[in-house]
Amino acid sequence: MVAIMGLLFFACGRKQSSLPAPNKTEVKEIRKQLNINIKRYEEAIFSIPKDSLANELMRLRTEFAFFLGDNPASAENLREISGFLNEKINRQLYKEVQKQFPNLTDMEKQFAEAFSLLLYYFPDATVPQIYTFISGLDYQSFVIYYADTLLIPLDLFLGKDYKLYRQLGSELPQFIKRRFSSEYILPSCFGEISYKYIKSKPLKSNLLDAMIDEGKRLLFMEMMLPNCPDSLIFPFPQEKIEWVRQNEANVWGYLIQNDLLYSKNMTMVRKMVGDAPFTSYFGNNSPGKTGAWIGWQICRTWVQKNPQKKVTELFNETDAQKILTASKYKPQK
Repeated sequence: MVAIMGLLFFACGRKQSSLPAPNKTEVKEIRKQLNINIKRYEEAIFSIPKDSLANELMRLRTEFAFFLGDNPASAENLREISGFLNEKINRQLYKEVQKQFPNLTDMEKQFAEAFSLLLYYFPDATVPQIYTFISGLDYQSFVIYYADTLLIPLDLFLGKDYKLYRQLGSELPQFIKRRFSSEYILPSCFGEISYKYIKSKPLKSNLLDAMIDEGKRLLFMEMMLPNCPDSLIFPFPQEKIEWVRQNEANVWGYLIQNDLLYSKNMTMVRKMVGDAPFTSYFGNNSPGKTGAWIGWQICRTWVQKNPQKKVTELFNETDAQKILTASKYKPQK
């Protein structure tokens, strides 16, 4: 393990970056054209009387075709949906979701602001239809973005101390559970959406490739959610954020000195950019995905050092070495 100072420093989560601000007038005009309407699948199906299930599902099939398919009243679908609705834990989750999310007006406004920026940077972008649903605590799926449809499992954003999460015990790691709060909804969504707007190599050939790809995703999230603190975009406790900020030059020096940037050791790459409570090379005080954080700083620096270029050039560039060179990245000790 590299000897990096175990600094714990608490701060308010302000960003280090100074990305150029978008044209507020243009963003405002785009915003006027947007009407975000989140469709609540969980409300639609849990409010169905038991003796009207088949008829009501047929009535809902157009609005919620993504969930119900073409023939929601088939015997197989009726058994499956009826079983889901009658499951005690699912009804308990629905009750809590109704309590914590009685309406989604504020969330719709936040999405409208973010999608205004998406359309500003990517004029040909498609604003997805957004649905909420109850997953039955299927945390392996989490937020889903597919075919310009965004699915948000509200039962996975009820607060890290919600009693049913505690019942999962060690099955659900603590560093994952702390993200099960409503403030992580938008960052989680735009983390998934980012894949559509960022080009990357089909196969990551070395650590630098993986770092830059992850860095692009974090930069995309930052641009769409400019008021979101780093600790939500890069979802680790504030003290771990401060650790990697203070140790950025040391981490970079470690990667260079040990000739790791161009290493094709995929086990090492996963440890550097994969999700975990900490990065094993740097000790328990570090966040997981420390390599992804460095990739983010490289991408931030690229934007700052290339003001004449559009950020879409960065997102479309698949040569990680070109990005690193153009960024002139050199963290200060």
